[in-house]
Amino acid sequence: MPSPNASTVSRRTLLHGLGVSMTLPWLESLPRAAAAPSAADQPPTRTLVIFTGMGFHSDHWWAKGEGADMELGPCLKPLEPWKQQLVFLRGLWNEQANNGVIHCMQTGNMLSGAPMSKTEVHTGVSFDQLMAQRIGDRTRIPSLVLGCEGPIPGLQDGHPLLYSSHISWSTAVSPTWTETRPALAFDRLFRTKPDRGDRRIVDAVLEDARSLRQRLSVSDRQRFEEYLGSVHEIEGRIKRAGQERETDGWKPSLTAPDRPRPADGIPSEIPDYWKLMNDIVLLAFRTDSTRIATLKYCNDGSILTHAHAGAKDQHHQMAHTQPQELVGVNQFFTSQLAYLCQRMAEVKEGDRTLLDNTAIMHCSSMIHGNHDAKQLPVVLLGGAGGKLRGGRALDYLDAPNRRMCSLFLSLMEWGGLELDRFGDSAERLTGI
Repeated sequence: MPSPNASTVSRRTLLHGLGVSMTLPWLESLPRAAAAPSAADQPPTRTLVIFTGMGFHSDHWWAKGEGADMELGPCLKPLEPWKQQLVFLRGLWNEQANNGVIHCMQTGNMLSGAPMSKTEVHTGVSFDQLMAQRIGDRTRIPSLVLGCEGPIPGLQDGHPLLYSSHISWSTAVSPTWTETRPALAFDRLFRTKPDRGDRRIVDAVLEDARSLRQRLSVSDRQRFEEYLGSVHEIEGRIKRAGQERETDGWKPSLTAPDRPRPADGIPSEIPDYWKLMNDIVLLAFRTDSTRIATLKYCNDGSILTHAHAGAKDQHHQMAHTQPQELVGVNQFFTSQLAYLCQRMAEVKEGDRTLLDNTAIMHCSSMIHGNHDAKQLPVVLLGGAGGKLRGGRALDYLDAPNRRMCSLFLSLMEWGGLELDRFGDSAERLTGI
């Protein structure tokens, strides 16, 4: 680690230990590399895509008005505290997704807008992975792709079901590996050697941490301690989840399981699992391990049953029939966004917060579960580094340009990649 008097120390630096490389959060009291302010002195803008399959209850997905007077429909009610940082987008679509009527053919191009082959796996590179390929070298991890439900294999009516399980694509024929195991996602943020051992992340970098602590202001010292505490706390939760699997474990209703046992470290309860994955995304952004992340809470055609939210049937079945219980499931989805907003808003980065410096897009592959992809449910959250103004409901249903790829051009620009064209669009979405 550089000496305390070095003038080239960045406000964002690394703590090193045996097999561990740990990026620090934004700390104001560390000296800058240059006397004059520059883009490198500002907190980066992060790009986060969150996906849930099969849309929402069509009668209860709406927003109207502006600012503090903005009204949110029942599906969006958990986001009430964050409505002034929310932009509701109505009417956007991927035209190519309407060439098929089953779930997989409406999902595989969610982030690319590209045509999809109906007989073999072939679509387009998703915008998150294009960002990772072009500007991902600004961080140690080009992008983080996480999921809370494993892939669906096989075919439906001759169509590849792989499309239903992946929204992030590295090439036209290769979906990006989606990590569903919290422990391995966490290890990827910090471990530099495959031998994980039993040593805690915080313990491994303790010597560097002690040296750095002496150079920080009182306020930064508190922020630094909170950061180390959050790393330790999440690592502990992952370890406890794995132990619970081994001792209490997943208890099937059959005398022998009819499916493979989930990997160690995956919490047995869906709310705990999703919350933990949210926290890993938060930690990835907070440590600047990556600035591009995709989190798929559930597949399109999901087989999960959200009994914790009052559901009696699998999500897929509920989405088709739209019972009133689906509203509770949808509210659980948006409550995850609300939780993430709260955690991000608690992280200060200069005059802004991590939420202010993030562009979150939540999307789904259809407006509701009866395969209606003629418009998509999309909301934006956060400030995109001062580029996005919240508290608005925008209607593009009858607009001349309502392409999702036009929104992606804007999201990429906010994240640092300016392109003239992406997918089926050569213009940014107006009004955002």
